Amino acid sequence: MIGRLFLLLWRAVGLVALPLLLLHPRARRHIVNVPRPEPGWTWLHGASAGEHRAALAIAALLPGEVWRTSSSWRTPVSGAFPAPLDLPLVLSRWLDAARPGRLILVESALWPGWLAACRVRGIPVVVVNARPGRGTDRWKRLGPLWRWLMAGVTVIPQSQTGDLKLSAPPPPAPFALPRPALVAASTRPGDEARVLAAWEQLPVPRPMLVIAPRHLKRLDAVAALLEDAGHAWSRRSTGMDLTRPILLLDTVGELAGLLSEADAALIGGTFDADIGGHSPAEALAVGLPVVRGPHAWASPAAWATGVVIEAGDDLAAALSEALTCGRQPRTVHDGARRAVARLPPRSAPPERPTRPLLRPLRPLWVCIGRRLPAYAAAPRSVGVPVISVGSLVAGGAGKTPAVAWLAERLPGAWVVARGYRRGGGSGVRTDGDLGDELEMLRRRGIPVISAPDRVAGAQEAVRRGARLIVLDDGFQHRRLHRDLDIVCIDGRYPDSGGLIPMGSRREPWSALSRAHVVWHSHADHALPHPISLPTVSARYRPVGWIRAGTVLPLSARSGPCHVVTGIARPEGFVCALLSIGCSVEQLTVLADHAPLGTLPPGAVVTEKDAARLPQTADVWALKMALEVTGAEPLLAAIAALEGA
Repeated sequence: MIGRLFLLLWRAVGLVALPLLLLHPRARRHIVNVPRPEPGWTWLHGASAGEHRAALAIAALLPGEVWRTSSSWRTPVSGAFPAPLDLPLVLSRWLDAARPGRLILVESALWPGWLAACRVRGIPVVVVNARPGRGTDRWKRLGPLWRWLMAGVTVIPQSQTGDLKLSAPPPPAPFALPRPALVAASTRPGDEARVLAAWEQLPVPRPMLVIAPRHLKRLDAVAALLEDAGHAWSRRSTGMDLTRPILLLDTVGELAGLLSEADAALIGGTFDADIGGHSPAEALAVGLPVVRGPHAWASPAAWATGVVIEAGDDLAAALSEALTCGRQPRTVHDGARRAVARLPPRSAPPERPTRPLLRPLRPLWVCIGRRLPAYAAAPRSVGVPVISVGSLVAGGAGKTPAVAWLAERLPGAWVVARGYRRGGGSGVRTDGDLGDELEMLRRRGIPVISAPDRVAGAQEAVRRGARLIVLDDGFQHRRLHRDLDIVCIDGRYPDSGGLIPMGSRREPWSALSRAHVVWHSHADHALPHPISLPTVSARYRPVGWIRAGTVLPLSARSGPCHVVTGIARPEGFVCALLSIGCSVEQLTVLADHAPLGTLPPGAVVTEKDAARLPQTADVWALKMALEVTGAEPLLAAIAALEGA
């Protein structure tokens, strides 16, 4: 009871705060159009860049797909997506759409709403690299509430695995440092003055001193300190000069890589009893001897390995000793492997209604659906076999890829579709503005007809020599006689959030009685209902890039990219990019078929979106291929129709 009351209060506070947070640009990216993975992926969350060193160690060993998120507003994390804020109307919708197979939290990112919502949906939750902290201490003081919060949560403490950052692969150095070099890492107020005074006591020539403040908002204060000290210094972001003895590292994400260029490190926060020191794992992982102050309670497991020198009353002597020791051989740590071995298996939750409050209107839609057969009272024949490829849902079921796969294997086949959002007019078209999907097929060399009137489109295709019509999105449009009905079902979203108006499913599963074949897209995900019809299984895989009309290998493009997409299921495209090693540094998600606007040079887009651009546009379009199994009976049935 106490947990439910607390959760109700937590959500009430969230509702009050939501309008205010929407005004904050950094908060908005965690509220509006928050990117999400495909169902079943492991959701791996760390608050900021430090936690993501441990997250990377875990991700490298996890079987299956991993979706990393961050909740830090101050420090962007490379390769991590914004996490949904723990707010009503935000988190539940995100979880119901993403349906992660499990949630792994790094260290102490404990959000009550996350834990409660995952528990309701049966999503396993694990906390890794857990260590003492003021945040968890405050929760634990609440006794029963803490026990309710952590019910069912698996905790893998740092004391049992060591600091998982020790297991992370060291990132490449952003630039080379003159040797010898000393790095003051993650410094807090007072640390800079202390290390600067000790550095001045070192014998000349002194090592280069790199100062990396923990929080960039303190940069002006640190710069003023360096100016008052009278030493020559430079800033990384503006006119870095490595001939000067002091460098102020004022960038995000470069410290971990730069440690591999140093000879010793001082760890900030270890002179403050309230902070208890920051983790030395990144420095120790590359073999650096580290110097610390008297307070290291916050990361006890991290200090248990490597060369660690406590400063005592003479920091200059401790720094000198560390520099004399020099870099040590790097030790391979297996903490991440031990943590992964203890993780629960993934368990993706089933779909839930997208708009459950509209359930009372469902009978009205069912009544309307029962009248639809009257629309097809007299289907028209065009003299050649017609193969209809449709779905039970509105968009995103994989119809067009199935149409393309069939058309490429059926000689004399023409594709007929209405041409969604084509510009002006209602006539029959074979070129010009066909609509993005048909233009994509045309660029593949498939003959197409764009016609809002499918009967007229099919008749034109026959007049031009078509021996077979493949009708795209025709299951509900019955004016044209069809000889074979194929229904596409996306294994990731088979129910599509429920029947309209609760979700986007246009017809109930019983409508499959009108179909002849089921095309199971994303067949790695099982269907929730038994299917008695012949079934074709299809899986998608990236095979190359399309650049200025030329197909290039996957190796032609990798690393950071700006992604722009306007398709029904953008998460599938983003996940495909992650699977081939691309890092999505910026993501712009538009509505399906929405105008793309002005794209940044070298943007990464889908093949369907690229079809709305000139073939010479400066974009990279990911080319996907289908791996199809069980299609032989279907192709044989179509061949029999042609021979009849």
